[in-house]
Amino acid sequence: MERLDRLASVVTERSRLVILLVLVMTVGIGASVTGLEESNQITIDEESESAAADDYVAENFTAGEVNATTSVIAVRYDDGDGSGNALSRESLLRELEFQRELVANESVNETLVAERTGGIANIVAATAITEDDVRDDERRNEADEDDEKRPSTEPTLEEQIAALESMDDGEVERIVERITDPDSDHPERERVYSLLSRTYDTGSATADARAFVLTQETDGPVRTDVSVSDTVAEGQVAARDIAKSRSGPETYVMVGSGLVGEQEDAAIEDSLAIVGPLALLFVVGTLSIAYRDPLDVALGLVGIVLVLVWTLGTIGWAGIAFNQVMVAIPILLIGLSVDYAFHVVMRYREEYGDNGSDDDGSDVRAAMTRSLNGVGPALALVTVTTAIGFLANLTSPAADLRQFGVVAAIGIGTTLVVFGCFVPACKVELDAALAARGWDRSDRAVGTGGRVGGLLAGGSGLARRAPVAVVVVALLVTAGGAAGATQLETSYSAETFMADEPPAWTDELPDPIRPGDHYLKGDREYVYGTFRTPDQRGEVLIEGAITDPATLERLEAAESEAAATPVTVDRPTGDPAVDSPLSAMERTAATDEAFDETFREADSDGDGVPDRNLEAVYDAFFEANPSLADRYVHRSNGEYVALRLTMAVDGTADASTISEQVEDAATVLETDALEATATGQPLVATETSEQLATTVAQSLAVTVVAILVLLTAVFRATRGRASLGAVTLVPVAAAVSWLLGTMALLGIPINAVTALVGSIALGLGVDYAIHVTERFGGELEGGADAATALRRTVVGTGGALLSSAVTTAAGFGVLGLALLPALRQFGISLAIGIAYAFLASVVVLPSLLACWVRYGPGTVTESEPTAVAGDD
Repeated sequence: MERLDRLASVVTERSRLVILLVLVMTVGIGASVTGLEESNQITIDEESESAAADDYVAENFTAGEVNATTSVIAVRYDDGDGSGNALSRESLLRELEFQRELVANESVNETLVAERTGGIANIVAATAITEDDVRDDERRNEADEDDEKRPSTEPTLEEQIAALESMDDGEVERIVERITDPDSDHPERERVYSLLSRTYDTGSATADARAFVLTQETDGPVRTDVSVSDTVAEGQVAARDIAKSRSGPETYVMVGSGLVGEQEDAAIEDSLAIVGPLALLFVVGTLSIAYRDPLDVALGLVGIVLVLVWTLGTIGWAGIAFNQVMVAIPILLIGLSVDYAFHVVMRYREEYGDNGSDDDGSDVRAAMTRSLNGVGPALALVTVTTAIGFLANLTSPAADLRQFGVVAAIGIGTTLVVFGCFVPACKVELDAALAARGWDRSDRAVGTGGRVGGLLAGGSGLARRAPVAVVVVALLVTAGGAAGATQLETSYSAETFMADEPPAWTDELPDPIRPGDHYLKGDREYVYGTFRTPDQRGEVLIEGAITDPATLERLEAAESEAAATPVTVDRPTGDPAVDSPLSAMERTAATDEAFDETFREADSDGDGVPDRNLEAVYDAFFEANPSLADRYVHRSNGEYVALRLTMAVDGTADASTISEQVEDAATVLETDALEATATGQPLVATETSEQLATTVAQSLAVTVVAILVLLTAVFRATRGRASLGAVTLVPVAAAVSWLLGTMALLGIPINAVTALVGSIALGLGVDYAIHVTERFGGELEGGADAATALRRTVVGTGGALLSSAVTTAAGFGVLGLALLPALRQFGISLAIGIAYAFLASVVVLPSLLACWVRYGPGTVTESEPTAVAGDD
């Protein structure tokens, strides 16, 4: 306490030096703001079992030598009357010309894997070239059996374009029909099916849509929707720009992981352009109503700017990237800044108004000193406890949430410096100068009179008349909130960070703030609802004794289980889109006599499934069809170590449903000798959601325990009553329970952004509660009876809390107008949470304090032995 007293004297007596030091430090710290890095990545460091399996599959089951990510480009043909054909010669030729533009583009070509980029147009052209080569060889009698299978090299893109240009419509139609014939032995038939819509009729040369893939090399395996490099993302954005610039009856619809970040940035910018001015309007309006003094309003705004500059500058120097989660930081710090400012200024007004003023300004400095001595301990304690609340996010497996906790803690410390030192010093200088010139600076603190004061006094009135009833009702509501919180859903979907179509009213906004084109969500819905896309796949990784004789029989049972699941989509042939080493070997055996013989000889019981000499079967499989074998069987150092089962799933289905059904297929494979792990992007998303939910519970538990220990220690040292710490924390925990229950009721899930709601609500709630308890304790020590102390606390401190709560809730609440669903959910949740924290502090906490005085170890004055009996 003595150190705080000395610090308060330094701020008021050496105010000019304090101002100068802060401004000099602002220049140094703020120099790095312009170099602040940005990041669009959402990362989970602690990999789940499913995520580890997904990485294993990406690294070891591949037909190529590079790690790559694929984007799907759908080609929707519409010539105006609905009779277009996406498999016509002209449409296929335009796709090849589009691919030529992609290759010529520097941004795309930098990461392009040309041999794994393409679609039906390439297959049709390559087939035509192959048939021409075979006919030419036959005419020259130079062909042998090996040459008749396939030319030794793939035709170039220019050769493919030339081939289609030389063909007529009928020739192209005949090739398409031959490739897509269900009875065809064309090696690319299954791939062609995967690039046609789910409603395509096999064998038809007509389709309303098709797709092709753009493959790009990455630094490592890609698992999540936003985990690609900037270079890859730039290539995908450039590819989409090229697609949209093309004319013709085709509409190109592209989905790719790199587009998520670009669209997210655009949505955040558009959202902030809309909500930013509204948030500023609320802040200025609240400050104006509360302060009723333009100088104090201006000083508050200057302080807010300094807090933001210091915080952003610090993370700039620290090299911490500003990601989508950080969007909450400015609003959070604005709310805390207003809170700190109100408590300092309103307490100063109370002190200054009670003691009058002298022309020499000495009372200005004395009043500010008393104000800082009175509110300073609470601000210091609030800073520590709130920082602890945010630093609890360090327990999270999500790097973004950990960084958010660190940055929030830095910002909170900055807020204490600016509003505990700089703003009081500036106010002392301004008020002293104005007082010396005859200006009356004795403004009344908000809430100390009028309707607001009467409304706030209701909390102390309930505490005087029926504290036990208030506590019981609060506990019942808290129990209901806790029960509701158990029903909270989790979500880790890229669509959470994809903007919805802007509402119609945004069309009336001025051009500078009118939202742009937000296409990704609608495009993904079309592509995932129409095609069997590569990233919407469930997989089972099988490890262990995969050469055991019973392995393939269990694999056949797992295939049947996967085929029967509702989320598995069908191929155009009507067969479920399930693939495994067994089905891949069956396809190979149908076209390779030597392998077919090995395959049948390994089947001892005649059921069509090899059950002996599996190692020899795998050897023959790799010899007959090495590229296909690489996709389903993994061998290391000559040993066969893993198999892979895949099932194409409905991209519009719920991720948790997909997870359950893929896990059912994996369960069929589990034995003492085999380990089967369900994986795939939907399963990784589901497990990540579960991790986030666990993180929320862990961080809240860590926060509550840490703050409880700190509060009990501080109140034991300063007030002689450790129990005051527990009393202070109870309504805060109750408010968080109310919030989580309300989120469940409103259907707001826990995701990468809303996972922060609990810690923020707890941090702000502790802020409010500490101010109430500290003021109450100070009033008691000053000689007031409990009833009077409660009234002065709720009316005096409650006014500052009300102003702060309205400002912060409004600041977060305007995020309800954001275009990103995650930001809307985040803003609405926190606005509700702040309202609950305020109510808990001015209604529930006073009753708890009254019960503490009456029934617990509370200290009472001699003049009021019954603590709360009687009126004040």
